[in-house]
Amino acid sequence: MRASPVAPEELSKAVKQFISATLASRKTMQGQAQDLGGSWLAANDLNFSERYLAAIKRLTPADLQRVARTHLTPRTPPSMLFCRRATAPKPTAETEVSSAHAIQKFDFPNGLRLLVKEDHRLPFVEFRAAFKGGVLAETAKNNGITQLAGKLLLKGTHSRSAEQIANEIEAVGGSIDSYGGNNSFGVNAEVLSSDFSTGLNLLADVLLNPTFPETALEREREVQLAGIRAQKDHLLQSGSKAMRRALFGEIGYGLDALGNESSVESLQVTDVKSFHDEFARPNNCVLAIYGDINAETVRAAVEKAFGDWKPSRELESALRPAALSPLTSVVRVNEIRDKKQAVLLIGFRGTTLESPDRYPLELLQEACSDLGSRLFIRIRENLGLAYYVGAQNFVGIAPGYFAFYVGTMPEKAELVEKELLIEAELLRLEGLTAEELKRAKAKVIGQKKSPARI
Repeated sequence: MRASPVAPEELSKAVKQFISATLASRKTMQGQAQDLGGSWLAANDLNFSERYLAAIKRLTPADLQRVARTHLTPRTPPSMLFCRRATAPKPTAETEVSSAHAIQKFDFPNGLRLLVKEDHRLPFVEFRAAFKGGVLAETAKNNGITQLAGKLLLKGTHSRSAEQIANEIEAVGGSIDSYGGNNSFGVNAEVLSSDFSTGLNLLADVLLNPTFPETALEREREVQLAGIRAQKDHLLQSGSKAMRRALFGEIGYGLDALGNESSVESLQVTDVKSFHDEFARPNNCVLAIYGDINAETVRAAVEKAFGDWKPSRELESALRPAALSPLTSVVRVNEIRDKKQAVLLIGFRGTTLESPDRYPLELLQEACSDLGSRLFIRIRENLGLAYYVGAQNFVGIAPGYFAFYVGTMPEKAELVEKELLIEAELLRLEGLTAEELKRAKAKVIGQKKSPARI
């Protein structure tokens, strides 16, 4: 029996559909592996994403009104900043975990927590190793060290140079990268399931045996300094930094993940090694492995690779958020730039990842940030006072902040401030309307159900 010929255009369409489906599933695997590690590290709950969506769906207008009255109130005075125009931050889409296989959690004697989830739809394996750290583990003196240490993890080990690390992972068609942020740092890797051992061995080597070469440190230092200087040209970013300093001081979230020029210029190899030695410990690590794997085989391989990793007894005190002094009056910060543009930010101290107030505040953020929001319609469309307007809810392991931001002209800044405070007071007293709440819920749930983090 002879098969019927397939037209070239039909074959091309089928190939494109297969590639698209493969990439979508692969992104889902990446996002879910990241979601597993992040959910456990931040919230100590493997099902945090599912709880998040359920909490969002349960919220009522009364819940938002209660939280607005608690957080958007003169009793928690705002920090305000005026400077020139910048670009509004983009919302982040996240992943909803779903698979026929349950997540399995393994606790090792040295404190390492391993999260494993089998998904045999595609022959890929995703690794996510995450550590608590970030600005919460920094001081004004070493600010930026998390970012620098994270980048240097891939610049050489006792047995591999940076080039060898890159060549080895690329030879199997995989990838590896590292990061540092406000709350954590870590390493991510991806390989085909047939190359699981290669991926795990590389991951273990860069985590346990980095050498932090001097030449690599100097290169990464220059890159980080360039990023810090570039922030000065993005006034919403630099304005947000100034607002955070006013809200939190020179500790915790008052520091910027990139650091400042003075602190980054002073960092040496010995500082980075000390930071790594203190925080890159098994009892400060969550390792999530997701994909075409066998859970018990993975557990045995991880035990062999990381079983001799020594824990630290000093981590709890090193990672405890510093106590903040209460704000007793409105803090106003002005920065003058030689530009005919202005940015206004009004910030309030906020809440944590684990707080139930997080969910109403995130809906308030969504409701105040789209083109149909009351802020956009009133301040930009009706009054013509703003280039852009929105809100941001920043949550972390420690309490973060909730802020309104507006880009406008300097001569209109005072009027914009007045109108923005009126809208904040209305939110505090009345909350969102039923229609605003419905639209905000739809946006947040849609983002959470997106197939991959963007």
